[in-house]
Amino acid sequence: MTYTSPYAANLGKMQNSEITGLAKNRFTDEETMLAISKHHYRLGKNYLAQNVNITPEAAQELWNHKGYVFKAILLSQGKMDLKQDEYTEVYRKYFKNKVRSSWRMQQAFLGGYWWYRSGGESKTPSELLEEIYADLPEEEASRSYTLGRFIDHNNCSLNLALRISTMPDPPANKRHYHANLDELRQKALMKVAEITKRESAVSR
Repeated sequence: MTYTSPYAANLGKMQNSEITGLAKNRFTDEETMLAISKHHYRLGKNYLAQNVNITPEAAQELWNHKGYVFKAILLSQGKMDLKQDEYTEVYRKYFKNKVRSSWRMQQAFLGGYWWYRSGGESKTPSELLEEIYADLPEEEASRSYTLGRFIDHNNCSLNLALRISTMPDPPANKRHYHANLDELRQKALMKVAEITKRESAVSR
C-alpha cells in the first residue's frame, strides 16, 4: 500500500519509541494510524488501540488480529459497535471460563478501569452481563469492586441489580473481599429504584 503521509510512508524506518509516540498521539493522521495497525510492533499497536481518536479502519484492522488483547481494549474504549449476538460470540470464544484472560474479560465487557478510562462507554448487552455474572469464579464473585462494576454499567438489568442487592453475607474467611458489602447492597438497591422508575416511565 502506498501512503501519502510522510509518517505512514516512513514507519519502517522509525525507532520503536517514535512509533509509540505516534500511536499515542490523538492527532496522528488516519493513514499513519492504519499503517501502525498493520505494523509488526505490538506495543505500538497496543497504544494505538487505546488512542481515543483511533479511526474505524485502524480499529477494524486491530480487531481482525488473532487473540483477545486488542479486542478487549477496543471494546473497553467503546470503539467497536457489535450486534448483540456478536458480543456474546466474542465472549464465549475468547473469554468464557478462561482464568488467564479474566482481567481482560472484565476490561472488555465491564468497561475500562477508572484510572485510565478515556470516556468510551461499554455497550455490553444486559443479557450478556447476566451470563458473565453467573460465570464469575467464586473468588471474583466475592469482590465488592468487581460486583460494583456490574452495578455501574449502563446496561445493568433489574434482575442483576436485585441479585446483587440481596446477596447473603459471605463466609468468615471471605469477608475481606466484601469489606464494603453493605455499601454495595445499598448501591444495588439504588440501581433497582433507578431502573424501576425508568421502566415505569417508558410503559406509561
